[in-house]
Amino acid sequence: MNAPNALSRFLRLETVLVVAFAAIATAAILRPATTASEPSKVATVDLEKVFTSLKRYEAGLAKLKTLGETLEAQTKATETKVRDLQGELENFKDGSKEQADALGKLQNAAGELRAVQQFGAAKLELEKSRMLRDTYLAIKDSVRRLAEREGLDYILLDDSVVEMDPSNASNTMSQISARRFLYASPKRDVTNQLIGLMNEEWKDTK
Repeated sequence: MNAPNALSRFLRLETVLVVAFAAIATAAILRPATTASEPSKVATVDLEKVFTSLKRYEAGLAKLKTLGETLEAQTKATETKVRDLQGELENFKDGSKEQADALGKLQNAAGELRAVQQFGAAKLELEKSRMLRDTYLAIKDSVRRLAEREGLDYILLDDSVVEMDPSNASNTMSQISARRFLYASPKRDVTNQLIGLMNEEWKDTK
């Protein structure tokens, strides 16, 4: 191979690469930075309004009411049993075997009543907690899908709409300190859209 010709080709190639590199660098400098400066899209939600407006929340409250009525009926039945046994004690002579047997039954019934009351309270509280948790998780999932549909980066809880309890100064200050929003534009509120989405989906499951 002729060395001068090879060197000539190399220099031409080098020149082409330098020109190409300069063109790429110039384009990068002149290109506007759009993605880095794009503002985040934010919306807010009134969580309390969402909870109280959901059909699934209404259904959950109805189930809790039915459960509460069932547990209350069990408690009243046991209370009636205790009262009946208390009345039977008056029919027996003091110190008699019959009185001792009736007193034993009364003590057992009283223990059963306490157990029924404690179980009922714990059961109702557990089911309330589960219903609230399940509803909250469903809201979070729907918020995610609403944000994706509307092209939103954040959906925040608007706590500025919640009324404060001015019972005492310490409690009021605690409520003020716990808040994160002083103002949120109604134009950024997507509460009704979220409620509509969730209620429509709940209707389709029935």
